[in-house]
Amino acid sequence: MLRLNAGRDPLNEALTALIGELATRSPQFRQDWARQEVHEHRCGEMTFNHPHLGPIRVSFDGFAMPGEKGLSIITYSAEEGTVDADRLHLLPLWAESEHAEAWTC
Repeated sequence: MLRLNAGRDPLNEALTALIGELATRSPQFRQDWARQEVHEHRCGEMTFNHPHLGPIRVSFDGFAMPGEKGLSIITYSAEEGTVDADRLHLLPLWAESEHAEAWTC
C-alpha cells in the first residue's frame, strides 16, 4: 500500500521522507521495498494496537468512491461476541471521554 501511494503521489515530500527513514532503520523494509511489489488491499484482516484498549483484530473492506479519484471508504468490523468486537465498540466511548478531558483542561 505504501508503494501504491508513493506511485500515486511521487512528489509528496512527507511520504518520501517516511520511506527514507524506514529504509535507513530497517533492513527488512529495504529488502521489501527493493522487490518493487505493488498491491492494493481492498479487503483483509489487520490488528490495531490501541494504547489503552489493547490489540483489536478487525476485518476491513475498502470501497472506491465513484467520481472521486483517490477517495475511498474503508469499513472495519469484528466478529460479534469476541474481545475484538467489545474493544471496537469501546472506541467511540473512549474517544468521547478523551475529548471531554481535553475540554476541561
